[in-house]
Amino acid sequence: MSAPARVAWISCVGEKGGAEVTMLQTFRVMDRSRFEPVVIQLRPGPLEKELMEMGVTTHVLRKHRMRDLPGVAGAVRSICRLTREHDLRLYHCNGFRAHAYGGLARCLTGVPNVVTVHSPEPPGLFTRALMSLPADQVIANCTATADHFKPRGWQSQVVWPGVNEARLARHTSRDVLAARYGIPASRPWVAMCARLQRHKGQPHFLRAIAAAAKTHDIQGVLVGAALFGMEEDHAEELRQQAQDLGIADRVTFTGFIPDEDVAGFQAGAAVLLHTALLEDFGLVLAEANMLGVPVVAFAAVGPAAIIVPDETGWLAPVGDDGALDAALADALGDPGKRARFGAAARSRVRAMFTIEEHTRRTEAIYLRLTDSAAARRTSR
Repeated sequence: MSAPARVAWISCVGEKGGAEVTMLQTFRVMDRSRFEPVVIQLRPGPLEKELMEMGVTTHVLRKHRMRDLPGVAGAVRSICRLTREHDLRLYHCNGFRAHAYGGLARCLTGVPNVVTVHSPEPPGLFTRALMSLPADQVIANCTATADHFKPRGWQSQVVWPGVNEARLARHTSRDVLAARYGIPASRPWVAMCARLQRHKGQPHFLRAIAAAAKTHDIQGVLVGAALFGMEEDHAEELRQQAQDLGIADRVTFTGFIPDEDVAGFQAGAAVLLHTALLEDFGLVLAEANMLGVPVVAFAAVGPAAIIVPDETGWLAPVGDDGALDAALADALGDPGKRARFGAAARSRVRAMFTIEEHTRRTEAIYLRLTDSAAARRTSR
């Protein structure tokens, strides 16, 4: 039996956002008899520890900024060296910016590359420069992203991010969470799980909690913190907003917490309220649905793909606070409807958004590209 092909995932960050969560979950179900993941982490961070605990070989390169051209060149040279030393057969660039490294390394080594893109890219010199680098396959996380790249000449395919049901099942119980975070267990919880960044729309979440708290004895739970060093002042702005709205005692800010606790808040919530103004997928929505919890959300691209209105959850036009209030009031006021929607949502996610299906489709792309590269090597 031949050795598995080594696939080098190139990660621009050392922290764990949505793209990195999908990467980790993919590794957990990947067919290791065919493909061996290797991670080239372009900056230090806690992601390395989790990868190593999973048994994934990880190479952490020297920290630099993308505007530091000698630093970028040094990182590309390191990728080429690792390619020779470890017989890497495929690059998987986890994000458009990672393609700056994987695309250049492809030009120098001839190793094929896959680029996972998580959102359409704004026009400009940087985007045009990266688009000029070769990419053998684009994996898009939604139809809008795929449609953005197809006219630009890249072969693009939608592979929905996937939910790991087995991992979610090991969530922390509601009673333990209530004690651990000082949250009243008697109140229904309305949770939002997202990094604290302005386009995620947490001010709309707080405003909706304030409106709903006038008629329902609820507790809002905001799970998340600033990530990648971005908008680190936003958390204090949100705490001040909660004070100004008179709901400081009605909202719990958890910061970053263990994955099992995040899943516990998803499972223990009466409803997940997701108020992102820009969201190309939204893995936390699919995870809540897998746990049988329905979602109220603004109808950005991702939520609109996951949620079927009046069947598996509630959607409001993006930025329409009145419609969001009405949807949340309907959800909180009808436990029977929440249960029906939650059951239907779980069935939909199991059919469309599992990590097993995501990984199977990703591996099919790997097999096509590595077989084609092997045939070219043989024909020389």
